[in-house]
Amino acid sequence: MYKSLIFYITILLLSLGTAVSAIEVKEEDKNGDGKTDLWVYYEEGRPLRIESDRNYDGNLDMWISYKDKGKKLTEVDLNFDGEIDMRSYYEYGQRTRFEIDVDYDGKIDQRSQYRNGRLIKLERDNDSDGELEIILDISDRQQTEQIILPQHE
Repeated sequence: MYKSLIFYITILLLSLGTAVSAIEVKEEDKNGDGKTDLWVYYEEGRPLRIESDRNYDGNLDMWISYKDKGKKLTEVDLNFDGEIDMRSYYEYGQRTRFEIDVDYDGKIDQRSQYRNGRLIKLERDNDSDGELEIILDISDRQQTEQIILPQHE
C-alpha cells in the first residue's frame, strides 16, 4: 500500500510539473533612474501581462492583460491614487468596450461599446446620480455608416 501511495504521489507531482510552464519577466527602466518601472511577463514567448509605473513614483498604475483568443484588457490609474479609473477591452486588436471614472469617485461615469471598431452604444451618467443613462444605442442594428455625435460645449 505504501509503495502504491508513493507511486501515485510521484505521478501527480510529475503531471503538475509539466502543466506549469516557466514565466519569463523582462524588466525595463524607462526613465534611467536605476529603478524598474516596466515589467513584461511572458509564457512560452507570448506576453501574458504588462505592468507599468508611468509616473515613476514606485507604484504600478497601468496593467495590460493578454487573454485567450485575442482578448486584451488595459486598466489605468489616471490620477495615480492607486484605484483603476479606466478600462479598455479588446478582441483581436479592436476595442470592444471602454469604461472610465471621470470624477475619480470609484464609479464608472461613461461606458462605450464597439462592434468592428465602431461605436454602437454609449452610456453616461449625465446627472451624477450614479446611474448610466443611454446616450446612443444602435447595438441591435447592422452598422453601415459612421455615427457622428454632436459636440457639447
